Amino acid sequence: MLPHRRYPKWGRILTFFLLVSGLFAQIPFVFETGGRKLPEFENRVRNIAESFESRVGIEWNIHDTIIVKTTYSREEFNRLTHNAIPDWGIGAALPARGEIVLLLRDGSMSSKTAELVAHELGHIFLHRATGGVRVPRWFDEGFAQWSTGPTRFEQSTRLAMAFMFGTTIPLSALDDVNAWDEDRAELAYAESRAAFDYLMDMGISPEYIFAQIRSAGDFYDGFRNASGITVFQFYTLWAQEGARKFNYFILLADWRFTFLALTILFVIFGSIKLIRIRIAEGKADEIGS
Repeated sequence: MLPHRRYPKWGRILTFFLLVSGLFAQIPFVFETGGRKLPEFENRVRNIAESFESRVGIEWNIHDTIIVKTTYSREEFNRLTHNAIPDWGIGAALPARGEIVLLLRDGSMSSKTAELVAHELGHIFLHRATGGVRVPRWFDEGFAQWSTGPTRFEQSTRLAMAFMFGTTIPLSALDDVNAWDEDRAELAYAESRAAFDYLMDMGISPEYIFAQIRSAGDFYDGFRNASGITVFQFYTLWAQEGARKFNYFILLADWRFTFLALTILFVIFGSIKLIRIRIAEGKADEIGS
């Protein structure tokens, strides 16, 4: 049975205090915009950072400066990220240096880019909160997505399709995500997010598990200390939970899937009706002759 760790009373009080104090903290940003003036962009980044602290529930260290670099071409972006990001990526975090690099082709900030800022902040925060301990990619990406807000519906439908057709990717294999195409990478990100959600459902706070990892100096030992199970046991439990949670009922809520299913049924029943008509006509011809 999955262990279930509840927050003690003092823990709930501390979490509430951190949530409130996070609203007033100011993450120190330095913007490098290539000489362009982007005041609206900078304000939105600060607002996103404030929401990030509220979501995570842990106050940012005001001495940890974050450098946000904006680029306006793929060539410039690749140069600053050392060609480590695939062509479907438009943002990157360099946690050890406290840097976020964004690709803004038109100099504006779309909703996707706004979410990306919080996502990259998550990578930097995780690196600092765990003392730079190396963590699996699913855990890193899962937390970064969790820190941006609720799960997107399209991620749920993507997972439902994967579980239905048996195309899910083992969490232990997600370290290679940068080498995959965008569609497979999207599935990997969706799995990472859902797996981290499941970990949070166990009643473990991010602050607690990060502290255990930092104290142990090893992800696997810290994970076991925080959850009471090994990472590999968690993988098995998550696979079972994912198959239960992401099923065809989710797909029925997606109008695209419903439309496709109705179209297929229409074609099938239409074909059957047409065949029956042809058979009936054939029999009529035989009788008439």
